[in-house]
Amino acid sequence: MGTSLGEGVYRVKCECMGLRNTSLSALLLSLLFLFIILLFHSAAALAAQDEAYGVVTNVVSGDTFDVTMEKADYRVVYTVERIHLADVESPDTKTAAGSSARDFTFAVLLNKRVYLDIDDTSDRGRDSLGRLVCVAYLTGIYGQPLSEPNFNRMLVDSGHGSLKNATDNEFNPSDWYSRGNSKTSSEPLQGLQKDLLPSLQDSAGKELDRAAKEGWDWLKGQIAAQFTLMLKL
Repeated sequence: MGTSLGEGVYRVKCECMGLRNTSLSALLLSLLFLFIILLFHSAAALAAQDEAYGVVTNVVSGDTFDVTMEKADYRVVYTVERIHLADVESPDTKTAAGSSARDFTFAVLLNKRVYLDIDDTSDRGRDSLGRLVCVAYLTGIYGQPLSEPNFNRMLVDSGHGSLKNATDNEFNPSDWYSRGNSKTSSEPLQGLQKDLLPSLQDSAGKELDRAAKEGWDWLKGQIAAQFTLMLKL
């Protein structure tokens, strides 16, 4: 009986370990897939934010300012470029609201580095006044662009600008204005992080629980069979 029980226990352990390794392998592969998606998404987002950057040296209005360029792409032709925020409009500076909007942009951006995602569809990325049409991003402590919130959104959230979805540029303000909103927090990649990972962990846990239950049921059956055999002797 000792030998049979020992073999049974060993068999249960092997079966449980096999199922456990299979479940963990599936979990690890799924996590690797999730990581690759997030990595490519981050790289693509960074590439757009990093098309050009420089230091804000003059503020014209809430939605318009000058940048002394530090990194430029083919659309940047001057050392100092005038930037107009895409799909955002501030009040005229001749009004009290416009003056306040300019003060806000001055306080936040002057002498600060900004990263620029320049419009790809308009002529050389410029509007009819020759200004570069951009989504602007602030700079983090390590000099990296901060993806959220961009300054276009900050201007709107502060009450110093309003959304204006221009159809002559590549940008759609709903792409960046909805981010961070509690009503739309389940963006595709956020959903992967929020929903996929727990479900994978739960699935793996259930698989291990099922394996343990099957192993225990098999072991109980073996013990009962051995006792029945002993009673007949």
